[in-house]
Amino acid sequence: MKWNAIWEPEQAIDPRQTSRRVCRLRWMMLSLASALTAGCALLDVALPWLLIIQALATLALVNLALPRLPDWEVSAEQALRLGLLADVLVLTELLAFSGGAANPLASLYLPPVLFAALLSPGWFAWLLAVLSVAAYGLLFEWHLDWPLNGGNAAYAFNLHLAGMWISFALSALLIAGFVSWLARQLRHQGDALAEARETQLRDEQLLAVGMQAAGAAHSLSTPLNTLTLLVDELISERAGDAALLQDLLLMRAQLASCRGTLSRLKHGSEPSPGPQPLFAALAERLEGWRSLRPDVRLDWQAPQGDDPRVALDAAFWPALFNLVNNAAEAGGGEVTVAAQLRQGCLLLDIINRQGCLSEAQLARAGLAPLESAKPTGMGLGMMLSHATLARLGGTLSLDNRAEGGVHARITLPLALEEKT
Repeated sequence: MKWNAIWEPEQAIDPRQTSRRVCRLRWMMLSLASALTAGCALLDVALPWLLIIQALATLALVNLALPRLPDWEVSAEQALRLGLLADVLVLTELLAFSGGAANPLASLYLPPVLFAALLSPGWFAWLLAVLSVAAYGLLFEWHLDWPLNGGNAAYAFNLHLAGMWISFALSALLIAGFVSWLARQLRHQGDALAEARETQLRDEQLLAVGMQAAGAAHSLSTPLNTLTLLVDELISERAGDAALLQDLLLMRAQLASCRGTLSRLKHGSEPSPGPQPLFAALAERLEGWRSLRPDVRLDWQAPQGDDPRVALDAAFWPALFNLVNNAAEAGGGEVTVAAQLRQGCLLLDIINRQGCLSEAQLARAGLAPLESAKPTGMGLGMMLSHATLARLGGTLSLDNRAEGGVHARITLPLALEEKT
């Protein structure tokens, strides 16, 4: 059995899993005890071998039965307590057959008590500690004699020293290994709690933004309708002015886009169109965005070859265009969007060639509203995109480019439609 298999850290402390881990430790200790017993036999140490083998076999049967106890009869914590109690009783039996309190392995009472204090604190830990102390005390009176090999005091002393070293080594390894494993679990739990607090804070901020957005959608409907009517009148009146007409048509398209956005906001989101060619859908959406931002040069790069059919969640598009808009406004009127498919994931690289983010902005990006360098920016777009992509199972990373600008990468797992 590999040592790292015993102490491999997990993400949370599960009682059933902890009980199984202690069972694996017990198998390891039984293997070491069997090896030690065989070594003593080879050295002709005079011990009651049948009684010792019976004690080890009893503990092995208990350890074999504990994981197989039905959950509805014995809980994981109860199985753990039964195992630790068996450890103390069998250790007492072994010591009683090999010198009693004079046996240096008596300090092995400490690991079961420590495990009980760490994994089942309370009355059971105190009960096991009292039982261990009482058993150790009884061994002063009730035990078989220590093997003296015909009264050879030097032999007995050397054997005692060797036993003390073995006892110390086993206790140190068990305590260090188990406490280190438990500390890792507590650290993982602390990290998970910190992440949960960050997520809760972000969700509360998003809820507040959503409430404000709902109010804004209701308030903006009338001004947008009024502006649309005015633009339509101006278009009919100034049809002969080609330059002004082009600006008015652009204004009408922008107002229509605003009305569509408010409509989607009122109804929750736009419906999902179902499976469609991935890169073609991206190109079509980006082309629509380009028509609304003629002042920005958009460089769209799609991979060559097959275009897989994918059903993208409707929430993905606002998250994408938040980033594209940020890049357009910070990148001096030039944005590059490159797509590729790797191991079932969509990778989208959004690059602008000017500006940069500070270390604090990079560290907090997506976790809280960022300080926006735009005159009308609220710094919420990055947080909204980060939260949306996280809900869809994706990730968003931001890096400053060495040659200038910012590189945003979206990684989104896809459910590709199988070809028939």
